[in-house]
Amino acid sequence: MDYPSLLKTVFGHLDELGIPYQAASGEPATDEALASAEAAMKIRLPAELREFYQTVGDGFSFFWESDSGDPKTPWGSLPVPSLSSLVKMYTGWRRLVLYSPERAEEYGFPHTKDSALAKHTAARMWHWLPIIAEENGDAICLDLGAPGCPVVFDQHDWMDGGSGDNGHPLGANWRDFLIGWGSVCFQLPKDPYWPWCFRPGGVAWDGEHFHSRFRVAELAKLHTA
Repeated sequence: MDYPSLLKTVFGHLDELGIPYQAASGEPATDEALASAEAAMKIRLPAELREFYQTVGDGFSFFWESDSGDPKTPWGSLPVPSLSSLVKMYTGWRRLVLYSPERAEEYGFPHTKDSALAKHTAARMWHWLPIIAEENGDAICLDLGAPGCPVVFDQHDWMDGGSGDNGHPLGANWRDFLIGWGSVCFQLPKDPYWPWCFRPGGVAWDGEHFHSRFRVAELAKLHTA
């Protein structure tokens, strides 16, 4: 499924429920704009993400809430940064979040259960591209160093008492992730805390942490096909 059709399917489900939403996108990104962003970041964007920017637009924002008067009711959003914002996010990420091999060795990650694993994780994270930032410091990223460029979850406190691992998989690639998340109308988990809706190797999109009223059968079938 192409991205405009995916988004149209989600919009249609919300229309059927009578839920208002806001959606806006930039102009489709040109080859030159993509090349400029890639040159600034010194990376190659995954084909699925390049397609999103060229068919949906250079930046996209989407938001809905089922009851604006009650903060506890379901709501969803999909904020995809413009290419210029993506460059700023990526350069800031590399400067502030990541550990160089020297820093990783010096620090040693003493608060993790497996310091060797933590050092390996820190090295893997140099290949991640953050694309959606969470308010608590977590981020949804693409792992440019893994086959297919899977979407992974960066838990900001991964080195504080955890196993030493980070980067739970959210989707096989950008398209797969958006189909999965779109199958629940881009809901935020009920709590909202992403790790509580994880299952081995992915996300329990059909689980209790997402309101069933906003499940899109067409996308759910496509994601599990």
